[in-house]
Amino acid sequence: MNGAEQLTAFLTKVRSDAELQQQLAAFHVELWGDAHLPLDIDLDAVIALASEIGFHFDRADVVASQCRHLERFASFEMENAVVARRYMARIQLQVDRGGKPEEPIHYYKP
Repeated sequence: MNGAEQLTAFLTKVRSDAELQQQLAAFHVELWGDAHLPLDIDLDAVIALASEIGFHFDRADVVASQCRHLERFASFEMENAVVARRYMARIQLQVDRGGKPEEPIHYYKP
């Protein structure tokens, strides 16, 4: 099992083990994602504890996992934005004010 798989297995174990959750309470386990650890915690302490219970991953695995997670999130948000813009355009085409079309919405203006 590689480091990324070890990290995922560790996170799964933490979610199902109340004692581990208690040991890691200071690291806000409830905020961890399904496949990543936040980078603003003491990673060395978490990695050391994981190693003690048989999971072997390092800081590079954690950072790479966080980057993959953020990339998926960014892609999801961009896809949602494109879909929203298309639907807004469709809705605008249906607005009729006595034969005069509604002014187009400028999507990029705050």
